[in-house]
Amino acid sequence: MKNKFFRITLVMYVLTLSTTVSQAQAASVQELERKLQERDKVILELLDRVEALERRVGVQRPTSNTPDLPSTEKNLTQDSAQEPGTVVVEEGAAERALERSLSREGALLLPPGVLDVETSVTYVRQEDSSPVFVRSGNDVFVGETKLKVDTLIADLQTRLGLPLDSQLEIGLPYRWREVESVRNVNFVPVDTSSDSGSGWGDLRVGLAKTLVREGVWNPDLIGRITWDTDTGNKRDNEVPLGGGFNELRGSLTAIKRQDPIAFVGELSYEHTFEDNDIQPGSILAAILGGNLALSPETALSLFLSTAYQNDTEINGNKVAGSDRTIGTLQLGGSTLLAKGTLLSLSSGMGLTDDADDFSISFSLTKRFNTPLF
Repeated sequence: MKNKFFRITLVMYVLTLSTTVSQAQAASVQELERKLQERDKVILELLDRVEALERRVGVQRPTSNTPDLPSTEKNLTQDSAQEPGTVVVEEGAAERALERSLSREGALLLPPGVLDVETSVTYVRQEDSSPVFVRSGNDVFVGETKLKVDTLIADLQTRLGLPLDSQLEIGLPYRWREVESVRNVNFVPVDTSSDSGSGWGDLRVGLAKTLVREGVWNPDLIGRITWDTDTGNKRDNEVPLGGGFNELRGSLTAIKRQDPIAFVGELSYEHTFEDNDIQPGSILAAILGGNLALSPETALSLFLSTAYQNDTEINGNKVAGSDRTIGTLQLGGSTLLAKGTLLSLSSGMGLTDDADDFSISFSLTKRFNTPLF
Protein backbone atom coordinates (compact mmCIF):
# COMPACT_ATOMS: atom_id res chain seq x y z
CA MET A 1 0.00 0.00 0.00
CA LYS A 2 2.81 2.36 0.84
CA ASN A 3 4.59 1.48 -2.39
CA LYS A 4 1.46 2.19 -4.42
CA PHE A 5 1.00 5.58 -2.71
CA PHE A 6 4.68 6.40 -3.31
CA ARG A 7 4.37 5.57 -7.02
CA ILE A 8 1.24 7.73 -7.45
CA THR A 9 2.93 10.63 -5.66
CA LEU A 10 6.04 10.28 -7.82
CA VAL A 11 3.99 10.24 -11.06
CA MET A 12 2.04 13.33 -10.00
CA TYR A 13 5.30 15.14 -9.13
CA VAL A 14 6.83 14.31 -12.50
CA LEU A 15 3.68 15.44 -14.34
CA THR A 16 3.58 18.68 -12.37
CA LEU A 17 7.29 19.33 -13.05
CA SER A 18 6.87 18.61 -16.77
CA THR A 19 3.91 20.98 -17.00
CA THR A 20 5.85 23.73 -15.24
CA VAL A 21 8.88 23.29 -17.53
CA SER A 22 6.65 23.30 -20.62
CA GLN A 23 4.93 26.47 -19.48
CA ALA A 24 8.28 28.10 -18.76
CA GLN A 25 9.61 27.07 -22.18
CA ALA A 26 6.47 28.40 -23.87
CA ALA A 27 6.83 31.72 -22.02
CA SER A 28 10.50 31.93 -23.05
CA VAL A 29 9.66 31.25 -26.70
CA GLN A 30 6.96 33.94 -26.65
CA GLU A 31 9.38 36.42 -25.06
CA LEU A 32 12.04 35.56 -27.65
CA GLU A 33 9.55 36.00 -30.51
CA ARG A 34 8.46 39.36 -29.07
CA LYS A 35 12.07 40.55 -28.86
CA LEU A 36 12.74 39.35 -32.42
CA GLN A 37 9.71 41.29 -33.66
CA GLU A 38 10.93 44.42 -31.87
CA ARG A 39 14.38 43.94 -33.41
CA ASP A 40 12.86 43.50 -36.89
CA LYS A 41 10.87 46.70 -36.43
CA VAL A 42 14.02 48.65 -35.47
CA ILE A 43 15.92 47.19 -38.45
CA LEU A 44 13.14 48.14 -40.87
CA GLU A 45 13.07 51.71 -39.51
CA LEU A 46 16.84 51.98 -39.89
CA LEU A 47 16.69 50.58 -43.44
CA ASP A 48 14.01 53.14 -44.36
CA ARG A 49 16.21 55.97 -43.05
CA VAL A 50 19.29 54.68 -44.91
CA GLU A 51 17.34 54.28 -48.17
CA ALA A 52 15.94 57.81 -47.84
CA LEU A 53 19.46 59.19 -47.35
CA GLU A 54 20.77 57.15 -50.31
CA ARG A 55 18.01 58.46 -52.57
CA ARG A 56 18.89 62.00 -51.50
CA VAL A 57 22.54 61.69 -52.61
CA GLY A 58 21.76 59.56 -55.67
CA VAL A 59 23.05 56.20 -54.33
CA GLN A 60 20.96 53.09 -54.81
CA ARG A 61 21.23 49.59 -53.37
CA PRO A 62 21.14 46.68 -55.82
CA THR A 63 17.79 44.95 -56.27
CA SER A 64 17.48 41.48 -54.81
CA ASN A 65 15.73 38.45 -56.26
CA THR A 66 15.27 36.87 -52.83
CA PRO A 67 12.04 34.80 -52.78
CA ASP A 68 9.25 35.64 -50.38
CA LEU A 69 10.16 34.56 -46.86
CA PRO A 70 8.84 35.29 -43.39
CA SER A 71 9.81 38.78 -42.32
CA THR A 72 12.49 37.73 -39.86
CA GLU A 73 14.13 35.24 -42.20
CA LYS A 74 13.93 37.66 -45.14
CA ASN A 75 15.64 40.46 -43.20
CA LEU A 76 18.36 38.09 -42.05
CA THR A 77 18.94 37.01 -45.65
CA GLN A 78 19.26 40.60 -46.82
CA ASP A 79 21.62 41.48 -43.96
CA SER A 80 23.87 38.52 -44.79
CA ALA A 81 23.96 39.45 -48.50
CA GLN A 82 25.30 42.95 -47.80
CA GLU A 83 27.50 44.17 -44.99
CA PRO A 84 26.13 46.97 -42.80
CA GLY A 85 26.98 50.41 -44.16
CA THR A 86 27.95 49.09 -47.61
CA VAL A 87 26.42 50.89 -50.58
CA VAL A 88 26.72 50.28 -54.29
CA VAL A 89 26.99 53.31 -56.57
CA GLU A 90 25.32 52.50 -59.87
CA GLU A 91 27.01 53.66 -63.06
CA GLY A 92 25.26 56.83 -64.20
CA ALA A 93 23.77 57.52 -60.76
CA ALA A 94 26.62 59.66 -59.41
CA GLU A 95 24.76 62.78 -58.35
CA ARG A 96 27.34 64.41 -56.11
CA ALA A 97 28.22 67.97 -57.00
CA LEU A 98 31.91 67.00 -57.10
CA GLU A 99 31.44 64.42 -59.86
CA ARG A 100 29.07 66.70 -61.74
CA SER A 101 31.60 69.55 -61.62
CA LEU A 102 34.38 67.27 -62.87
CA SER A 103 32.17 66.14 -65.76
CA ARG A 104 31.40 69.75 -66.64
CA GLU A 105 35.11 70.61 -66.66
CA GLY A 106 35.96 67.64 -68.88
CA ALA A 107 37.92 65.74 -66.21
CA LEU A 108 35.35 62.95 -65.89
CA LEU A 109 33.54 61.30 -68.82
CA LEU A 110 29.89 60.27 -68.87
CA PRO A 111 28.72 56.64 -68.93
CA PRO A 112 27.45 55.35 -72.31
CA GLY A 113 24.10 56.86 -73.33
CA VAL A 114 24.03 59.52 -70.58
CA LEU A 115 23.49 63.07 -71.84
CA ASP A 116 24.44 66.44 -70.32
CA VAL A 117 22.98 69.66 -71.74
CA GLU A 118 24.54 72.88 -70.46
CA THR A 119 23.54 76.49 -71.05
CA SER A 120 25.89 79.22 -69.89
CA VAL A 121 26.26 83.00 -69.95
CA THR A 122 29.67 84.66 -69.54
CA TYR A 123 30.54 88.33 -69.17
CA VAL A 124 34.11 89.46 -69.94
CA ARG A 125 35.67 92.88 -69.32
CA GLN A 126 38.98 93.98 -70.80
CA GLU A 127 40.73 97.35 -70.75
CA ASP A 128 43.92 98.27 -72.59
CA SER A 129 45.72 101.57 -72.88
CA SER A 130 48.53 102.85 -75.07
CA PRO A 131 50.31 106.22 -75.44
CA VAL A 132 49.44 108.47 -78.39
CA PHE A 133 50.65 111.85 -79.70
CA VAL A 134 47.95 114.49 -80.14
CA ARG A 135 48.60 117.61 -82.22
CA SER A 136 46.78 120.83 -81.42
CA GLY A 137 47.88 123.66 -83.72
CA ASN A 138 51.65 123.87 -83.47
CA ASP A 139 51.71 122.02 -80.17
CA VAL A 140 52.13 118.26 -79.71
CA PHE A 141 50.83 116.56 -76.56
CA VAL A 142 51.36 113.07 -75.24
CA GLY A 143 48.01 111.46 -74.65
CA GLU A 144 46.55 108.04 -74.01
CA THR A 145 44.13 105.88 -75.92
CA LYS A 146 42.07 103.62 -73.69
CA LEU A 147 40.21 100.69 -75.23
CA LYS A 148 37.30 99.24 -73.25
CA VAL A 149 35.79 95.94 -74.45
CA ASP A 150 32.66 94.33 -72.99
CA THR A 151 31.79 90.83 -74.23
CA LEU A 152 28.73 88.73 -73.48
CA ILE A 153 28.78 85.06 -74.54
CA ALA A 154 25.78 82.71 -74.49
CA ASP A 155 26.88 79.11 -75.02
CA LEU A 156 25.01 75.84 -75.55
CA GLN A 157 26.99 72.65 -74.93
CA THR A 158 26.07 68.97 -75.07
CA ARG A 159 28.05 65.98 -73.85
CA LEU A 160 27.06 62.40 -74.68
CA GLY A 161 28.72 59.33 -73.17
CA LEU A 162 29.81 56.75 -75.74
CA PRO A 163 31.00 53.14 -75.47
CA LEU A 164 34.68 52.34 -74.94
CA ASP A 165 35.10 55.05 -72.27
CA SER A 166 34.62 57.88 -74.76
CA GLN A 167 32.47 60.99 -75.06
CA LEU A 168 31.10 63.23 -77.81
CA GLU A 169 31.11 67.00 -77.18
CA ILE A 170 29.36 69.71 -79.21
CA GLY A 171 29.15 73.44 -78.48
CA LEU A 172 27.81 76.57 -80.17
CA PRO A 173 28.30 80.12 -78.78
CA TYR A 174 26.65 83.44 -79.57
CA ARG A 175 28.65 86.62 -78.90
CA TRP A 176 27.78 90.26 -78.34
CA ARG A 177 30.65 92.73 -78.07
CA GLU A 178 30.92 96.45 -77.49
CA VAL A 179 34.19 98.31 -78.10
CA GLU A 180 34.67 101.83 -76.74
CA SER A 181 37.74 103.92 -77.58
CA VAL A 182 38.59 107.00 -75.48
CA ARG A 183 41.52 109.33 -76.20
CA ASN A 184 42.72 111.36 -73.22
CA VAL A 185 45.08 114.32 -73.00
CA ASN A 186 46.13 115.35 -69.51
CA PHE A 187 43.47 112.97 -68.20
CA VAL A 188 40.76 114.85 -70.14
CA PRO A 189 38.79 112.95 -72.82
CA VAL A 190 39.17 114.70 -76.16
CA ASP A 191 37.74 112.04 -78.46
CA THR A 192 35.53 109.01 -77.96
CA SER A 193 33.85 106.40 -80.16
CA SER A 194 31.80 103.29 -79.53
CA ASP A 195 30.69 100.38 -81.73
CA SER A 196 28.96 97.11 -81.03
CA GLY A 197 28.38 93.88 -82.94
CA SER A 198 27.00 90.40 -82.44
CA GLY A 199 26.85 87.06 -84.20
CA TRP A 200 27.19 83.31 -83.92
CA GLY A 201 30.52 81.89 -82.90
CA ASP A 202 32.30 78.83 -84.24
CA LEU A 203 30.66 75.41 -83.91
CA ARG A 204 32.84 73.10 -81.81
CA VAL A 205 32.95 69.32 -82.17
CA GLY A 206 35.11 67.20 -79.88
CA LEU A 207 35.83 63.60 -78.96
CA ALA A 208 37.30 62.55 -75.61
CA LYS A 209 38.49 59.14 -74.41
CA THR A 210 39.84 57.77 -71.13
CA LEU A 211 43.36 56.50 -71.87
CA VAL A 212 44.48 55.37 -68.39
CA ARG A 213 42.46 54.44 -65.33
CA GLU A 214 43.47 55.77 -61.93
CA GLY A 215 45.67 53.49 -59.83
CA VAL A 216 47.52 53.72 -56.54
CA TRP A 217 50.01 56.21 -57.95
CA ASN A 218 48.89 57.10 -61.46
CA PRO A 219 45.91 59.40 -62.19
CA ASP A 220 43.06 59.07 -64.64
CA LEU A 221 44.25 60.31 -68.03
CA ILE A 222 41.84 61.64 -70.67
CA GLY A 223 42.78 62.51 -74.23
CA ARG A 224 40.66 65.00 -76.16
CA ILE A 225 40.60 66.36 -79.74
CA THR A 226 38.39 69.36 -80.58
CA TRP A 227 37.74 70.93 -83.94
CA ASP A 228 36.69 74.57 -83.76
CA THR A 229 35.11 75.21 -87.16
CA ASP A 230 35.11 78.46 -89.16
CA THR A 231 31.32 78.78 -89.19
CA GLY A 232 31.27 81.84 -86.91
CA ASN A 233 31.35 85.51 -87.83
CA LYS A 234 34.69 87.29 -87.86
CA ARG A 235 33.23 90.79 -87.64
CA ASP A 236 29.98 92.64 -87.30
CA ASN A 237 29.73 96.42 -87.74
CA GLU A 238 33.55 96.44 -87.89
CA VAL A 239 33.74 94.92 -84.42
CA PRO A 240 35.90 91.74 -84.24
CA LEU A 241 34.00 88.79 -82.75
CA GLY A 242 36.86 86.30 -82.56
CA GLY A 243 35.46 83.63 -84.87
CA GLY A 244 35.80 82.49 -88.47
CA PHE A 245 38.99 80.38 -88.26
CA ASN A 246 39.47 76.62 -88.38
CA GLU A 247 41.27 75.53 -85.22
CA LEU A 248 42.37 72.08 -84.07
CA ARG A 249 43.04 71.52 -80.37
CA GLY A 250 44.50 68.51 -78.60
CA SER A 251 44.72 68.08 -74.82
CA LEU A 252 45.60 65.64 -72.06
CA THR A 253 43.70 65.91 -68.76
CA ALA A 254 44.82 64.16 -65.58
CA ILE A 255 42.71 63.73 -62.43
CA LYS A 256 43.77 62.27 -59.08
CA ARG A 257 41.16 61.67 -56.39
CA GLN A 258 41.76 62.09 -52.67
CA ASP A 259 38.20 62.51 -51.43
CA PRO A 260 36.91 65.09 -50.73
CA ILE A 261 39.51 66.66 -53.08
CA ALA A 262 40.08 65.99 -56.77
CA PHE A 263 43.28 67.40 -58.28
CA VAL A 264 43.14 68.27 -61.98
CA GLY A 265 45.85 69.19 -64.47
CA GLU A 266 45.71 69.76 -68.21
CA LEU A 267 48.12 70.43 -71.09
CA SER A 268 46.84 71.54 -74.49
CA TYR A 269 48.04 72.73 -77.88
CA GLU A 270 45.90 74.60 -80.41
CA HIS A 271 46.77 75.22 -84.04
CA THR A 272 44.91 77.81 -86.14
CA PHE A 273 44.75 77.33 -89.90
CA GLU A 274 45.42 80.20 -92.29
CA ASP A 275 42.48 82.09 -93.77
CA ASN A 276 42.73 84.98 -96.24
CA ASP A 277 46.50 85.18 -95.69
CA ILE A 278 45.98 85.65 -91.93
CA GLN A 279 47.10 82.99 -89.46
CA PRO A 280 46.77 83.65 -85.72
CA GLY A 281 49.57 82.14 -83.63
CA SER A 282 49.35 78.68 -82.11
CA ILE A 283 48.56 78.41 -78.39
CA LEU A 284 50.26 76.26 -75.74
CA ALA A 285 48.31 76.19 -72.47
CA ALA A 286 48.39 74.55 -69.04
CA ILE A 287 45.80 74.36 -66.25
CA LEU A 288 46.37 73.25 -62.66
CA GLY A 289 43.91 73.21 -59.78
CA GLY A 290 41.32 71.15 -58.03
CA ASN A 291 37.78 70.68 -56.75
CA LEU A 292 36.73 70.38 -53.12
CA ALA A 293 33.46 68.74 -52.03
CA LEU A 294 31.93 70.70 -49.14
CA SER A 295 28.93 68.34 -49.06
CA PRO A 296 27.23 65.92 -51.47
CA GLU A 297 25.32 68.90 -52.91
CA THR A 298 28.05 71.57 -53.05
CA ALA A 299 31.62 71.79 -54.38
CA LEU A 300 34.22 74.53 -54.84
CA SER A 301 36.93 74.84 -57.50
CA LEU A 302 40.18 76.79 -57.83
CA PHE A 303 42.28 76.82 -61.01
CA LEU A 304 45.33 78.63 -62.33
CA SER A 305 45.51 78.70 -66.12
CA THR A 306 48.41 79.94 -68.25
CA ALA A 307 48.81 80.16 -72.02
CA TYR A 308 51.30 81.47 -74.55
CA GLN A 309 50.25 82.46 -78.08
CA ASN A 310 52.81 82.84 -80.85
CA ASP A 311 52.97 85.81 -83.21
CA THR A 312 50.24 86.25 -85.80
CA GLU A 313 51.35 85.90 -89.42
CA ILE A 314 50.10 87.98 -92.36
CA ASN A 315 51.13 86.85 -95.85
CA GLY A 316 53.64 84.55 -94.20
CA ASN A 317 55.30 87.35 -92.23
CA LYS A 318 55.17 87.50 -88.46
CA VAL A 319 53.69 90.61 -86.88
CA ALA A 320 56.24 91.75 -84.31
CA GLY A 321 54.83 92.10 -80.79
CA SER A 322 51.63 90.18 -81.55
CA ASP A 323 52.49 87.28 -79.23
CA ARG A 324 50.61 87.08 -75.95
CA THR A 325 51.13 85.62 -72.47
CA ILE A 326 47.90 84.95 -70.63
CA GLY A 327 47.50 84.08 -66.94
CA THR A 328 44.17 83.73 -65.18
CA LEU A 329 43.03 82.75 -61.67
CA GLN A 330 39.57 81.17 -61.58
CA LEU A 331 37.39 80.54 -58.53
CA GLY A 332 34.04 78.81 -58.78
CA GLY A 333 31.34 76.83 -57.03
CA SER A 334 28.62 74.35 -57.96
CA THR A 335 25.48 73.18 -56.22
CA LEU A 336 22.72 70.69 -57.00
CA LEU A 337 19.37 72.45 -57.31
CA ALA A 338 17.51 69.18 -57.88
CA LYS A 339 18.22 65.66 -59.06
CA GLY A 340 20.02 66.01 -62.38
CA THR A 341 20.28 69.83 -62.29
CA LEU A 342 23.59 71.55 -61.47
CA LEU A 343 24.06 75.29 -60.99
CA SER A 344 27.59 76.65 -61.41
CA LEU A 345 29.05 80.11 -60.87
CA SER A 346 32.66 81.10 -61.48
CA SER A 347 34.76 84.23 -61.79
CA GLY A 348 38.15 84.86 -63.34
CA MET A 349 40.80 87.48 -62.69
CA GLY A 350 43.55 88.29 -65.17
CA LEU A 351 47.11 88.01 -63.88
CA THR A 352 48.91 89.37 -66.95
CA ASP A 353 48.42 92.40 -69.21
CA ASP A 354 47.27 90.24 -72.13
CA ALA A 355 44.59 88.44 -70.09
CA ASP A 356 41.02 89.62 -69.64
CA ASP A 357 40.73 91.86 -66.61
CA PHE A 358 37.64 90.21 -65.19
CA SER A 359 35.07 87.58 -66.11
CA ILE A 360 32.04 86.00 -64.49
CA SER A 361 30.18 82.94 -65.74
CA PHE A 362 26.83 81.39 -64.88
CA SER A 363 25.76 77.95 -66.12
CA LEU A 364 22.94 75.46 -65.67
CA THR A 365 23.54 71.81 -66.53
CA LYS A 366 20.77 69.23 -66.91
CA ARG A 367 21.65 65.54 -66.87
CA PHE A 368 19.46 62.88 -68.49
CA ASN A 369 20.40 59.67 -66.69
CA THR A 370 18.09 57.45 -68.73
CA PRO A 371 20.50 55.98 -71.32
CA LEU A 372 19.74 56.97 -74.90
CA PHE A 373 21.09 53.63 -76.13
